[in-house]
Amino acid sequence: MPSVSFVILAAIPCRARIITVDDDAPADFTTIQAAIDDANDGDIVQIQPGTYTGSGNRNIDFLGKAITVTSTDPNDPNTVAQTIIDENGKIFLFQNAEDANSVLDGLTIIHGSYDDCGIYITGSAPAIRHCVLTSPTGWFKTGRAIWCEAASSPTIECCLFTDNAADRGGAIYCIASTITATD
Repeated sequence: MPSVSFVILAAIPCRARIITVDDDAPADFTTIQAAIDDANDGDIVQIQPGTYTGSGNRNIDFLGKAITVTSTDPNDPNTVAQTIIDENGKIFLFQNAEDANSVLDGLTIIHGSYDDCGIYITGSAPAIRHCVLTSPTGWFKTGRAIWCEAASSPTIECCLFTDNAADRGGAIYCIASTITATD
């Protein structure tokens, strides 16, 4: 009689990791880009309250990943106000066909570069929620909060735009794109 062997494969559910970012305290990473570089689809990059500037905190590329980059409590306006990315030029980049599973949630984004933007979206459709986008340095030092081009279709929910000015589209500037904005 032939022997019969059974192989039992256990399915181990994959869990999203929470990757922490803090520029001045113990955390997984000190810059947002380093955390995104390490993240896998489904992960959460959680940014602790503080002000983030410098290399690794500008031109932050989602790299096509289906991740959430968020404050510790995106539904709390005080936490959002205390979680600040403050840089000149582009701060967040969605340029690798990101979709609604690429989420930016609960951050204050201060950008101060003329004719540039806080969030640059090209050929992508990210979700942007509970963010404050501002450029408070005056007309000649401001740019667009969000720039969309090349068939982009972001969803923008519960965001606040203040002090953004530009020759065209101070808050949101879209070229050959469609946005969905609520609240």
